[in-house]
Amino acid sequence: MLTIEQLDANGKTVQGTMVTAPGGEGHPNMILVQGTKGYLMCGYLNLAAADKFGDAAVLVGGADFAAVLANPIKGMTEAAKKAGVTEGMTGAEAAAVLA
Repeated sequence: MLTIEQLDANGKTVQGTMVTAPGGEGHPNMILVQGTKGYLMCGYLNLAAADKFGDAAVLVGGADFAAVLANPIKGMTEAAKKAGVTEGMTGAEAAAVLA
């Protein structure tokens, strides 16, 4: 199942896309939160590939949109750093930078 929602990231609007358990029952959800300057992604997606393509991407864990926005970021690309994302931010803080 595919879910698309408009999300509030510290006062800025971003789009959340979630594929529920793409590997079948018991598997985690695949989540992407997009802003106009970059995106947050779950562990299903590849941070090294995003870096190679020059994307401003941030890795954040979580089973749903609320968790992805609340959890601390786990990694980021060089482009995300240049955009203003810093270590120690939550997903919502990073999404607001990339909105």
